[in-house]
Amino acid sequence: MADMEALARKHWLGDAAKWSDDVAARVLKHVVAAGGEMRPRVQQLERQQYLERYVWPHYDRARESPAAALTLLLVANEKQQQGLESSLWTLFSANSARFDQLFDDSVALLLRAIDGTADADAGLVRLAVVQFLIVCFGALEVDVVRAACLRLVGVSVWYHLLESRRERELAQWPQVRRLWRHASRRWTAGKRATAEEAARLCRERDVIARLVWDAADGDSVYVEKVVELLVDLGSQLPTRRFVGVLLDDMQAAELLAPRVSLELARRLRACVAFPVSDVGGQPLAPEAARAAWYRRAAELQLAAYKLGHGGESEEELGSGGESNKELESSGDADELATLWAGSAGLLGSTSEFTAVLQRLSEPALRALAAAVNVRLANPRGQFERALVERLLAARYAHFEPEPMGVYPDEQLLYGRAVTAADAFGRDGALYAGLPLPKLGLQYLSVLDYLQRWFALLRVEMGGAVRTDLDAAVTRMQPCARDDDANAVGFAGWTRMALPISALAVVDVQRARVGEHQPSRVRADLSVDLSGFAESLRAEWAEVRVHDVLVLAQVRADGSVARVRGCTVDARLDAQGSVVEQFDGSADRGFRVALDPAQYARDTTADPDVYAALNVVMRRRAAENNFTPVLETVRALAAAPPELPAWLRPIFLGYGDPAAAVPRLFGAEVNLGDTFVSADHAQASFAQYASVEVAGEFAEGATCVVAYPEDTGGVVRVTASSGDPAWVASDVQAPRRNALAFTPAQVHAIASAQREGLTLVVGPPGTGKTDVAVQLVSALYHAQPGETILLVTHSNQALNQLFAKIVALDIEPRHLLRLGHGEAELDADERFSRAGRIESFLDRRLELLAQVARLAASLDVPGEFGDSCASARFFLVAHVRVRWEAYRRGQQDVFPFERFFEAELGRPLFPPGCDAAAVASGCYAHLERMFDELAAVQPFELLRGSAERSRYLLARQARIVAMTCTHAAMRQEELARAGVRFSTVVVEEAAQMLDIEAFVPLTLAPALKRLVLIGDHNQLPPVVQSPGLRAFARMEQSLFARLVRLGVPYVELDRQARARPEIAALYRFRYRGLGDLQPHVAQGAFAQPNPGFKHAFQFVNVGQQQQGESEPTPHFFQNLAEAEFVVAVFRYMCAQGYDARRVALLAAYNGQRMLLLDVLRRRCPELPMPRVSTVDQFQGQQADYVLLSLVRTRRVGHLRDLRRLTVALSRARLGLYVFGCRALLDSCFELQPVMAELLRNGDALTLVPEGHQSQPVIVDDVDSMAAVL
Repeated sequence: MADMEALARKHWLGDAAKWSDDVAARVLKHVVAAGGEMRPRVQQLERQQYLERYVWPHYDRARESPAAALTLLLVANEKQQQGLESSLWTLFSANSARFDQLFDDSVALLLRAIDGTADADAGLVRLAVVQFLIVCFGALEVDVVRAACLRLVGVSVWYHLLESRRERELAQWPQVRRLWRHASRRWTAGKRATAEEAARLCRERDVIARLVWDAADGDSVYVEKVVELLVDLGSQLPTRRFVGVLLDDMQAAELLAPRVSLELARRLRACVAFPVSDVGGQPLAPEAARAAWYRRAAELQLAAYKLGHGGESEEELGSGGESNKELESSGDADELATLWAGSAGLLGSTSEFTAVLQRLSEPALRALAAAVNVRLANPRGQFERALVERLLAARYAHFEPEPMGVYPDEQLLYGRAVTAADAFGRDGALYAGLPLPKLGLQYLSVLDYLQRWFALLRVEMGGAVRTDLDAAVTRMQPCARDDDANAVGFAGWTRMALPISALAVVDVQRARVGEHQPSRVRADLSVDLSGFAESLRAEWAEVRVHDVLVLAQVRADGSVARVRGCTVDARLDAQGSVVEQFDGSADRGFRVALDPAQYARDTTADPDVYAALNVVMRRRAAENNFTPVLETVRALAAAPPELPAWLRPIFLGYGDPAAAVPRLFGAEVNLGDTFVSADHAQASFAQYASVEVAGEFAEGATCVVAYPEDTGGVVRVTASSGDPAWVASDVQAPRRNALAFTPAQVHAIASAQREGLTLVVGPPGTGKTDVAVQLVSALYHAQPGETILLVTHSNQALNQLFAKIVALDIEPRHLLRLGHGEAELDADERFSRAGRIESFLDRRLELLAQVARLAASLDVPGEFGDSCASARFFLVAHVRVRWEAYRRGQQDVFPFERFFEAELGRPLFPPGCDAAAVASGCYAHLERMFDELAAVQPFELLRGSAERSRYLLARQARIVAMTCTHAAMRQEELARAGVRFSTVVVEEAAQMLDIEAFVPLTLAPALKRLVLIGDHNQLPPVVQSPGLRAFARMEQSLFARLVRLGVPYVELDRQARARPEIAALYRFRYRGLGDLQPHVAQGAFAQPNPGFKHAFQFVNVGQQQQGESEPTPHFFQNLAEAEFVVAVFRYMCAQGYDARRVALLAAYNGQRMLLLDVLRRRCPELPMPRVSTVDQFQGQQADYVLLSLVRTRRVGHLRDLRRLTVALSRARLGLYVFGCRALLDSCFELQPVMAELLRNGDALTLVPEGHQSQPVIVDDVDSMAAVL
């Protein structure tokens, strides 16, 4: 390592790097020949900027060196594995011609390695190039990458199809035949292509097929990477179009299956067999897929018949090596008759079909295989009977998708998928792989999308359950019992798990028609809590109906043999009777629902499995929602929802990215009360040639904006005051918007009013929440017949958003907040389902009382305040009749004057008022009152809470708010209730998983508008498993995916959170982010931070004391930084700062705990500031932030600029960053940030006596102590 440090400083870390082939050779020798694991040495090269500062700038010369090309690929692959693709593609995109050359050189290098003519290690070359191709095909949104990659998967790959198959495909797709002719004419040098170009085209034509043949004899690691690449190619329509046909023709899945794990082989088979038209791209319905299989089966039966009867010539049947008459006269005729005369189901049974094939003679087998386009030669060009039999059987086998179980089992928890995903990247393997699907930019269909997500969510669930189960088993201390050596006892205990006293299956309901598994399976489970503390009994008493329990068979040695899951159906007392609540008895029981499909498999394979289960484990409520979420995804996969035609292509990743985005040019948009004044409206369209504001622009005016056809036209804003002004407005004063939105915010609000997809990128402090609130308000008033679904990731964000909506001019009866977080909502009313129903019933009484008073004021006898029906009769028979008489002049006195004067307690028509306007306003109020009564009437008629709840959801609520987790857990229930949203607004969209944003869309089958608000430049969704995060790309949100696809978005461009100099630290991450003036130049922003020379500073702690430490894996701490940060906090308190306005942030949780410990030891007398990790503090802010970066040896996850953006954007007035300058300076990705951070030096500059005093330079903890 030290030698490489010296080499790097000498040759490329200096000011003038010079290329040397000898240096490249030395680098490769160091990487390959130094012994031990290779990846740490590649990581060292990557940290030393070998790619950016040496080999890439000199690639025109370096490409002649095999060592340089190979090391470049190794480092590029490493950057992708560390999640640094964005900097990689930025580098390559800056010189597209050079990248094209690199890509072609890589393909040529791979083919030379396959041929055995590579100058470098052929095995390493093949592995590195295949990984590089995987990286590239995963970034097709990058123009330069897409152009290079698609050349490898064009129609030219059909050169390697069997000729008969190729002709059949070309006959089916005439438009492809023209492409084929054009491509095939350029493979030889001549007028259409130079010799060099023809050679390149041949390489691009051959590389995929050559890879498949080569992998058939490769080592397992290489074959797994090839399979990973093939699955990636088959998972996106642009790459699958021609390659899918090739993989099917070559039967790559069967060819490579013996050399990879069962899971990976199944993944490739599922990819090739997926029901989609390869060339056309259309998903195939199950009926169409079955019909295609029967057509293939019929072809084989016809071929078997002809072979057995000599009805066709050898040429028509293919070269079989023996004439039909010879076959007919041999013993093969009977076996062939079994195929053509038997049921097609025989072909679908691999074992039965294989048995028939094994009884055929070799000539008959050859003839049959050739007749149905099955290849006769293995990768070495030899006939291999066993292979041909396997390929034939596989061609006609029914591919059964994996069972979609929602409960954990031992195969999931302790299988390769979960264990390898949790250990991913920690074993030092150069290119680790997993038998898991990946989440990319594109999907073959909605079914493909849902199946991939189900598989990954199940693995995530399995990892979490395994962690909890292993911890519980360890604490329970299983052992052999003294009285029965074959029985298992437990010497320890844990709060979360108990030994099972008894478990018996008590109810197995027969299968439904067309199914082979029981429709329901239930069991009674009992536990003994005697000897346990009362607190533990109370915790188990809180296990509720619908909670999920985990059942396990634990051996005496602590290993887990079996795992099953179940859902609580009922609580049981000691006698087995169903009870609502447990009594004081120590014997507790539960009636649980088991998985019927799993039970059916168990009764066949291991009938005693349930009797052997001896441990039951519960999980915390916040972690135990996996089953309903998986059930939702499984149900959607069983009947994939049909997305709106305008959204489907872009959701799946195809078509014009801008096609679904609303077009404002030439449109007329109702923006409600978005503008606070005429001047505000005038200033909101500065990008247009001119703006005309017309109409009465009173406070809270409703504005309609007519956009011109282009920016050179005139924007016309027409304002109207809405309801007539009337002096009785204080009966129900409307609440109006008071915020002067910026032009970008106005554009986002306007775009959201139009039908289509609106993406709003909100940098820190730009008012994302206020924009969401206003666009919802504008939609509510402009589209009175439509309903809006409001979704966020967290309850905290949802409550903040909902509280602001409640404060606007929106009728509370139209608002509904679902989920447990409603209890924390800061509002005067309850907005849960029960609260809304109760509110409706209370409101009914209030309104009926007003009707009774109105009737009395009109001297109309009768009990009109008894019910909504009688009130409605009173409206029609009396109120409207009197109003019409007054309106027509048949009555001089306003008939409702007595009523309103009694309600207001003052005269209705004061001197000088506009009597007609007051009267109109009063009558409008009465109509609204009776309309509200009509809306309440169903709650009077419906008596059951379930019926009332369904009606509330389906017919009354117009704005429904919930978290994405609640939507996923309750999707089926909400859909059954008849909920049909026309608009879905998703806040925090960049923080939720793709599937979490998708599920709410299934509640809007007639979706008109989708609004996603978030910031993909901040932290993505949290995914704990490193394999799911890095390999499967599970942390990619729908918001980020759409941005990557190139969907146009509105970016809010004025921040009001931080001082401009602090905002400058992360401004480079956004396009044109400015400051909201004069807001950020007045008040606290205009005052310096007491005691500090600068508003922000980087404080170089360096390697003081021991630098970073790691007491346990991934638990990083830095005592010097912790002491320094706490010392500065003490200094701030001495300067008069309020501790509640200060936040201490750490890049790692270990440092957060260390900060808390040092705070308790150093300043127990001071109020505690907020102490958090950067990740946990996303979405929050503080006036002053002290940030500890912790690391001194490796930059770690701060290389992810999204995390650094969050870290630097939490502070409003003061930001002080503590870290190791030498380490951060050496990081290529952090250079823009460091340049800005170091503007004020790297030593803390204090002014203890005020800003006019002499500054004090503090460069370590000791000098800080002197100041204190």
